[in-house]
Amino acid sequence: MTSKASAVSHATNWSLAFLRTLIENGVTDIVVCPGSRSQSLALLAAELADRGLLTLHVVLDERAAGFLALGLSLESGRPAVVVTTSGSSVANLHPAVVEAFHQGTPLLLVTADRPASVRAQGGGQTTFHVGMFAAAAHGTFDVPPAESPADAEMSGASVAFDALTIALRERGPVHVNPQFIEPLSSEAPTRYFESIRPGELLVVERESVSTTIEATFGVVVVAGLGAGVRAEKWARELGAPLFAEVESGSHFGPHLVTDYRTIAVNPEFADAVHTVIVVGRPTLSNVIDQLCTREGVAVTVVHVGEGVPYRPTERVRLVDEIVVAGSGDDIAREWGLVWARRSRMTLDAHVVEPAADVDGSIADDHATRSAFARREMEIQREPVTSDLIVRLVWDATWPHDRLVFGASSVIRIADSIVPGKPIRVHSNRGLAGIDGTIATAQGIASASRRPDAPAGVTRVVLGDLAAAYDSSSLTLITGPIQVIVCNNNGGRIFEGLDVKATANPAHFESVMLTPQHVNFEALAQAYGIAYRRVETRGQLTSALTETAKPILIEAPLLHG
Repeated sequence: MTSKASAVSHATNWSLAFLRTLIENGVTDIVVCPGSRSQSLALLAAELADRGLLTLHVVLDERAAGFLALGLSLESGRPAVVVTTSGSSVANLHPAVVEAFHQGTPLLLVTADRPASVRAQGGGQTTFHVGMFAAAAHGTFDVPPAESPADAEMSGASVAFDALTIALRERGPVHVNPQFIEPLSSEAPTRYFESIRPGELLVVERESVSTTIEATFGVVVVAGLGAGVRAEKWARELGAPLFAEVESGSHFGPHLVTDYRTIAVNPEFADAVHTVIVVGRPTLSNVIDQLCTREGVAVTVVHVGEGVPYRPTERVRLVDEIVVAGSGDDIAREWGLVWARRSRMTLDAHVVEPAADVDGSIADDHATRSAFARREMEIQREPVTSDLIVRLVWDATWPHDRLVFGASSVIRIADSIVPGKPIRVHSNRGLAGIDGTIATAQGIASASRRPDAPAGVTRVVLGDLAAAYDSSSLTLITGPIQVIVCNNNGGRIFEGLDVKATANPAHFESVMLTPQHVNFEALAQAYGIAYRRVETRGQLTSALTETAKPILIEAPLLHG
């Protein structure tokens, strides 16, 4: 590093002030994509990372970088920064940006640009960044080139603070578009870095609307995307049944109704409901819509930051918090806990796990012991199915682990059959697209590896199409992470839609199911990841214990 302050370019001055302000206000992670126009930000990020002031993630593919940043923000609760150069690299962020907007996850998108004066001159790698993310960006800062070192430092600091404030207040993406002119970078004096101190995350005050809900018979709590643990707490306080989607953060507790799809349409239950409290945005079943749109049912939606709140009817009341009036203890015994018990009984009847025959294993006679051994062998040889994969993965996952579901049938299976457990489950349900699942999972995994946290494994369960779509993100995989591919050769989720009954079978196969023929073993080998092919319960159980390093587990599934 040089000691000549006069040699510092305006781009470097701006970038250092920008990054310094973010660090001092609690930002910890930056994702950098290679490029010339963004070189000052990239080089300074590397220097700051070397000094332990930032965690740097370098990603070649901007599309994957956006989803990696999304995963980092999802897990940490802190906006991650993603830096790109100009041109098409900016457009590649768009899928992650719209997902972040709809699920309510803060991101800072920093797209280095050429001066505004050359945008309409047809210059190379020059396009119109501003407005590219449209309504998905809660704020856009088109920053003109600095005219002096002081101007650069003031601009970088103020833009960083304002952008971070908006991202935290609105809980979504913010676009920062600095226009850099040559020289695009220079060495920065060592003294510039010595006074930087990481700070706590900026606390942003936001207006909050609350409402009071009385604990009475007939109240139901629904937890959707982004609900968090509050929904479980409110269900207990209200004595209410809890319909908590598996990715909601509330899929646990004594009031959890796992079989809510059946119970929500049961007239005995539905006719008794007069109030529905929806926390977040439910995305996995239309029975919630049916319940909320019943005549005489009052619906209160607790907004958790998603770009477009859940509004099944025009009469929805939108709030930020609820206050429970009264005690739900007595109500729970006649209402919430009753339906939770019925749900558990239904689940136990439909999901039968083989029981261990302890007596048979220690019997004196050879015939009994042999029968026990044969039975155990039969259990271990049970063919894998989507249901079995979900159950075994759920059983293997603990609160210090992380579980990520792709947008395929497996998350709906999990939502229907897994019992309550307080584990961190994520899924990109903002728009429920298959893109970026592996990159998002790696971001979640990276953010969960804190020095003060117990070591855990991140498992991502997804279909073969989602895995193939985001296969380039396998290059990002590090540490204890398992990519579990449920390979049923295509988008079998479409087989449950009405279109299958009316479409030409060959056309349905080619344009809806879109079967692929991917050699996942070769893919894993290409990216230096361990690979296991599992076809039985025993093989999957064994593979799930391999948590020391990244592994791709492929489970071929029968279909048809």
